[in-house]
Amino acid sequence: MSKSDAIPAWVWLFTGVVTGLFLAFLYYLAGIKPTDQELKEMAVKIAPDTGSGRAKPKFDFYTLLPDHEVVAPTPEATTPGKPGKPAPVPSPEQQYVIQTGSFRSAQEADHRRAELILMGLDVNIEKVELDPGEAWHRVQVGPFASPQALEQAKSTLAEHDIEHIVLRLKK
Repeated sequence: MSKSDAIPAWVWLFTGVVTGLFLAFLYYLAGIKPTDQELKEMAVKIAPDTGSGRAKPKFDFYTLLPDHEVVAPTPEATTPGKPGKPAPVPSPEQQYVIQTGSFRSAQEADHRRAELILMGLDVNIEKVELDPGEAWHRVQVGPFASPQALEQAKSTLAEHDIEHIVLRLKK
């Protein structure tokens, strides 16, 4: 390598200064935290575009479940705080089920059913078709005619951290 082929020292100096400034700028940017207002603006910008032709998922359970949820009566004979006044006891015609999940996949529903059977519960899977081609598989424990059996099943589910809702069956 001859002297005429060597890169001048000022090029090396300039390259080193530019590289150092670039790294310092990146370090400065890493330390900047966005404000809450900027985060909200970014969230609005990256929100899904409903006009793109893709169908937005429709979740009806927010409105459907509150209409169907039932507070099951307690098995105690009296209402707490009011001695002597009997608590409402369900009539023998009233039956309750506990819904432990609703799955699109039959395989997931069967998996939950197997878990519950191993806990000693009577489990059924109810297939419901909301729209043509859109089937859901509801995993339900019961039915229960007595409040004691219902409470025992609820406590078993609570011990295993399984979320559930109690539904009254219509006659």
